[in-house]
Parts: sequence; structure tokens; C-alpha cells
Amino acid sequence: MAYKHLGENERFVIELMLSKGSTRSEIAKLLDYCRQTIMREIARNSDKDGTYKAQRAHDISVVRREYPKQENKLSKLTDENKKLIADMLRERSSP
Repeated sequence: MAYKHLGENERFVIELMLSKGSTRSEIAKLLDYCRQTIMREIARNSDKDGTYKAQRAHDISVVRREYPKQENKLSKLTDENKKLIADMLRERSSP
């Protein structure tokens, strides 16, 4: 099964099916997603009281895509620190 993002429509289907008492497996089969994907979506985007709301979940996912995880820390090294590390490696000492 290829990796794909859940869209707004799929999230509304999840909300509707959960309200009707469907299992996560049934939702996954209907939407053609892995059951684990549906479980993760519900866990990650439910309210504190455990209620899943499609619009809220979609809004959160948009924000997550706009602000991905912190970029690689190596890209934040200054030229001075890079030079220091290179010199220390040449001397066979650990930074």
C-alpha cells in the first residue's frame, strides 16, 4: 500500500463512521488505508476528551505540514565551528 496523506474528505468520513460506532478496521477498509494510519490519525487529532472532529484534525495537519520538524542541526553550524571540528579531527581528537 503506497503512502498517502489523509485528505479533508477522508477525515469527514472518519468522523462520521466513528459517530456511527464503526471500528477502526472498518474505516481503514472503506478508505483503503492501513488500520494503523487510521488509529494514528484518531489518536493524534482527537480532542482531550477523545472526540475526533474532522475540521479540527484537518486544520492541525495543515499547520504540521507548514512547520515541519526542526531542520538538520548540522546546517546550523557556523563556519567557525566547522573549522574547529575539522582541525580537531585532523589532530585525531574528538570534538
